[in-house]
Amino acid sequence: MSKKIISIILISVLLTSIIPFGATEPIETVAPMEQSAPVEVPALGELPPQEEQAAPTDVPAPLEDTPAPTEAPAEQALTEEPAPTEQATEQPVPTEEPTTAPVVEEPSSTEQPTQEPQPSPSIQANVVDKTGWENHWQKVYYYPDEVGVGNSFQVNLGGVSGGTGKYTYAYYIYHNNTVVEKSAYTKNDNYKYTPKKAGKYHAIVFVKNEKGEIITITSDTKVNVVELTHPLKVIAYTTSAKNIVLGDAIYFQITSEGGVGSQAHMHTYYVYKNNQVIEKFPYKQVGSSDFDFYNAYSYSSQVEYIPKAPGKYKFVAFAKDAAGNATSYTTDEFLVRGSELHLRANLINTNIRFGEVAQIIAEASGGSGEYQYAYYVYKDNAIIERFYYTENAQFNYTPKSTGTYMVRVFVKDSLGDIKIDNTQDFTVESSILNVGPVHIDGYNGKISCRAYPEGGVAPYTYAYYIYKDKAIIEKTSYLEGISDPEDGFFGECEYIPKSSGTYKITVFVKDAEGTIKIATSPDLEFNNDITIWINPQIEANIYLGNAINCEMNASYGEGFYKYAYYIYKDNAILQKMPYTNNAKLVYTPESTGIYKILVFVKDDAGKIVYAMSNECTVNSSEALKINSVNIPEVSLPNCPIKVESSVNGGIKPYQCAHYIYQNNNIIKKTNYSEYDEDFNFIATSPGNYHVIAFVKDATGGIAYRRSNTCVVSNNPQPSNYQEMNIQTSFYNETSKLTLRADVTGGVKPYQYAYYIYKDGERIKIVPYQENNIVIDYNITESGTYKVIVFVRDYIGKIKSCTTQDVVFNLSAAPNIVELKFHDPWDYANPNPNIELGEYIRVRMTIENADDSKIAYNFYRNGVLYYKSNFRKYSDFHFIPKHTGTYTVQAVVRSSGGEIVSEVSSNYCTVNVP
Repeated sequence: MSKKIISIILISVLLTSIIPFGATEPIETVAPMEQSAPVEVPALGELPPQEEQAAPTDVPAPLEDTPAPTEAPAEQALTEEPAPTEQATEQPVPTEEPTTAPVVEEPSSTEQPTQEPQPSPSIQANVVDKTGWENHWQKVYYYPDEVGVGNSFQVNLGGVSGGTGKYTYAYYIYHNNTVVEKSAYTKNDNYKYTPKKAGKYHAIVFVKNEKGEIITITSDTKVNVVELTHPLKVIAYTTSAKNIVLGDAIYFQITSEGGVGSQAHMHTYYVYKNNQVIEKFPYKQVGSSDFDFYNAYSYSSQVEYIPKAPGKYKFVAFAKDAAGNATSYTTDEFLVRGSELHLRANLINTNIRFGEVAQIIAEASGGSGEYQYAYYVYKDNAIIERFYYTENAQFNYTPKSTGTYMVRVFVKDSLGDIKIDNTQDFTVESSILNVGPVHIDGYNGKISCRAYPEGGVAPYTYAYYIYKDKAIIEKTSYLEGISDPEDGFFGECEYIPKSSGTYKITVFVKDAEGTIKIATSPDLEFNNDITIWINPQIEANIYLGNAINCEMNASYGEGFYKYAYYIYKDNAILQKMPYTNNAKLVYTPESTGIYKILVFVKDDAGKIVYAMSNECTVNSSEALKINSVNIPEVSLPNCPIKVESSVNGGIKPYQCAHYIYQNNNIIKKTNYSEYDEDFNFIATSPGNYHVIAFVKDATGGIAYRRSNTCVVSNNPQPSNYQEMNIQTSFYNETSKLTLRADVTGGVKPYQYAYYIYKDGERIKIVPYQENNIVIDYNITESGTYKVIVFVRDYIGKIKSCTTQDVVFNLSAAPNIVELKFHDPWDYANPNPNIELGEYIRVRMTIENADDSKIAYNFYRNGVLYYKSNFRKYSDFHFIPKHTGTYTVQAVVRSSGGEIVSEVSSNYCTVNVP
């Protein structure tokens, strides 16, 4: 027997002894990692009472009886082909044209825009209904991409917009390539699914247009569903200042995720004042409206809480899932300070028209809290109506005649102290209804227009005639408009055209008395033709036997697209493929060379676009090979050990399996699964570990390679170990301590812990956690603070870093450094000049104001003209309605209730355009 035959037999025997044919023992359960300190949970007898309601009894069954979209046609190749030039050195130019004239879908009505529109709130337009044009999505995404059994993932449609039409969507959900749920057609561009078993899941989405034609959309990724459910977590974070003056509200958001996420979570919270619980609220289910589109198993609820007395407040938020699992989270403390009673009264909508409701806001702070409000209405400097004390901080008043009005507001606290403030004067006028210029614009595949009425009797409704190439193509019934405190009343219309052309929109404005006025926009040349966003991309290099994957990103145009592909090899046309519905091409070269692909896309109107891909070098085939298998040099027991591998050659897709050895004895075997460069396992006891990785390609060829050795011990000593170095960025704002830490050296990943000290006493301990260290700590007492940061690396080495002392003085008053008008297009102008319809812009620089609120008083020709609400510290702008010379006063109210103010150092002139 020859030496060659003997070698082959020996290799076969070796492979038989080590190549995995299936799991021989269950996969070892992952050992738990070190847990952080338990969150605060009330005693069993103190759990929040649950709101009385019927609990869900089971998980909704899949819609197996729903009619499947069986009309999805098999994709058939068309006999026609684009006929680009055959020259390999030129960019091909398609010459194919539609063989028949396109059907004219727009009616050739000659109705003039001066007529009153036929539609009314109850009668539809007498024209063929073409509302509802839209652009269909072309991509499928999943979120999250890994969930535990019982949690949900969501199929989302997105990507660039396809051609216009009317579309519905049906969703097929597959588990390990077997369909497990089918939906009926719906207008929804997302679909939520709750898997019942572990495995790989993906979706195929059927898109049907108004003609009944169907295309399918698939994705290249899958959702990994694991047996281990993510634990229920909850967090509560503030969306407002943490230190406030009595009378202001504290806003925070409760967000929960994990646990049983297929059904909505329950949320509640307890209120603590000076470490004593003062209020408890029952659980409430987070409704579907709070479902987060981007996070399919996260639920959020908003909380607004108004403290009734000064003190230090904190909140304990609770979340509970459908299985009864509960968890909690405790916020930082909030400081609520008392001050003298203060009142600010202002008008939300300053441009009052006859028939419109004037909205007055009363903002009280300080005093003893528990406020009541009274309102006196003045007209032409004489009191005409009185409205006595109630708890309503908002007052709505409808003037009954024209004139100059003002509202005087009274606030009374629980001890009977009273403060008074007046709104600015506002003039109510009656004038003839008029419609200003109609603004029209076209972008992102749609046309948008706005119309701004003046005069008449508010409120207004709006109807629209949409013209294309001088013919009416659509009418709408009268629609409600928008009332904005700054921009006033306006009607807004958005329309997605089906095709390119010259568009204009006629707007009919009807006031509360039925008076109608008409205005027409300028012509808009709108190009909605199919276009290419980015040239097709293919692999730069592959080995012979593997496929080239090509995909084109086109957008707009009409209806569904069809795709044709020309394959080039070494700059010569090798193969022409006719038009089909296939948006993705998978092409397997039969020989080596340099390949590129010319892609044609044609829409329903017969418009064609095309683009050439990059080049792909097809190399001679190589045997499947594992280049490397690496694991850490050392590790601690019960810590995850990452196995990293690199593979090339063979025919994709790959599958992989792993054998794990301790002290040269095999302790675990895994089945083949989809190839992943990273694989984790946990060594539960000390010893010398190594891994043999197996990779199998599409032909069944197998390669394997052994890793280096990882020494697992309670005191690992890696070679060339570099000590950790911690760099901190430490900021102190008015009442917030902010710290960021960056770590180098050691062995990743790191865990972080920290202590916070005040005046030498430790006041907060945060145990080790895996998240990057970001500290935002609210200061509720003046003093000297510092932070000690601890970092523990993967092998248990610990390094600490102590910050410098930082002094916080909560009694420091806000200081307005600068207040001025500015023109963003002319910084050199010391006193800006603007035209009516443009924004007045104010810029302010202020110190010690991070928890403060700012309000602005604008004066026109020396007379109070506009008052804003209190708001967070930021630049400010508004649109004046009258010409004149304007100055501004900033009113700053600190979190302690102290008021400081400053007048602008310059002025702004508003002129007629």
